[in-house]
Amino acid sequence: MEKKSVAIVGGGLGGLTVGYRLAKNGYEVNIFEKEKDLGGLVASFQIEGHWLEKSYHHIFKTDRAIIGLIRELGLENKLEWQESKVGIYYNQRLYPFTTPMDLIRFEPLPIIDRIRMGLVGLLLQKDGRWQKYIEQTAEEWMKKYGGERGYKVVWEPLLKGKFHDWHDKVSMAWLWARIHTRGNSKDKDGKERLGYLRGGFGQMVKKLAEEITKAGGKIDTGEKVEEKELTNRYGTVISTRPGKGIDYLGAITMVFCSRQKLSNYYWHNINELGAPFLALIEHTNFVDKKDYGGKEIYYLGTYAPHNHKYFKMTDDEIEKEWFGYLKTMFKDFSREMVERSFIFRFKYAQHVVGTDYQRRLSGEKEEKNIHRLNFSQIFPEDRGMNYAVTRAEELAKRIIEKEKCSTG
Repeated sequence: MEKKSVAIVGGGLGGLTVGYRLAKNGYEVNIFEKEKDLGGLVASFQIEGHWLEKSYHHIFKTDRAIIGLIRELGLENKLEWQESKVGIYYNQRLYPFTTPMDLIRFEPLPIIDRIRMGLVGLLLQKDGRWQKYIEQTAEEWMKKYGGERGYKVVWEPLLKGKFHDWHDKVSMAWLWARIHTRGNSKDKDGKERLGYLRGGFGQMVKKLAEEITKAGGKIDTGEKVEEKELTNRYGTVISTRPGKGIDYLGAITMVFCSRQKLSNYYWHNINELGAPFLALIEHTNFVDKKDYGGKEIYYLGTYAPHNHKYFKMTDDEIEKEWFGYLKTMFKDFSREMVERSFIFRFKYAQHVVGTDYQRRLSGEKEEKNIHRLNFSQIFPEDRGMNYAVTRAEELAKRIIEKEKCSTG
């Protein structure tokens, strides 16, 4: 029997996963990636002799699809689970924000608001009926049930930092998913543990590419193609390009290595309106710094509209502004201790999930022989590696089953 041919536009995690599944099932797969590197938002680079993601990544205990794929690819022995330690930077002070007791001691909120916030978090963690939150904005819901002060201190900086001018239009279903997922990633002792692939998630990208090639598939990097041009050459075309009719923000990340340790937290939420970045991640409080020559590895990251100044500024200009703010957070921060820094820009990094999001998704019709696979299809959960794998495997299954039905 002649092999069925499939062209996949985009070599991110979703494109590679669907290509892997189809290649394993006898399809002739050809992946076209316009960038020189595979991986998309999971693309990696070398720092201190080791591979590291250009944008920070971890997985949750509830991420069954990607955990299963890691196991299948023979990388399970590299998957490590570490306790997450979170801090909130607010009003020029860093507060622990990992355990229920940290919330009880969170001084920027009156005690009644701390209790209220804890109860709201517990409710959203236990409530699996996300559909009822779709048509309510996160701003309205959190102000009503979490309190005005709790919204102002905790949720408004997150929403404004992540969605900018769209912050007051974001569906509560999106925020429900973030709280629900994180809440259910805790162990019996109540501690959140996050997973990281020692050596980087780029190993998954590399292994998927190897398996596709081994099964007879072909991968072309630095190759920009149009989907409609491929329909005459391939029986099936899969496009992983951004969804039509969906609003997106870009992301800017800085990765730097330093001889200086700044904090004991892994994740720092920057809850100061007007801060130049949304999060500080001290990667080596999560992964042993021995992997990076004993150096501390940091991420600074933010989201921004496509017309934002960070997409026009030079790397040096961004570094100067961001390191300047880091100096206000940590008085002892020393630029001289920073040995290397890298800045990466991603144009399509976060889809805007408004209260009309389901209608927008349903408006994206698939053209003949062209299937759509992109992270805007992830709803109500936020985009992430696990859901990219989930959607890719669902699409591969549909294509395989459709083919079986058409051939009797």
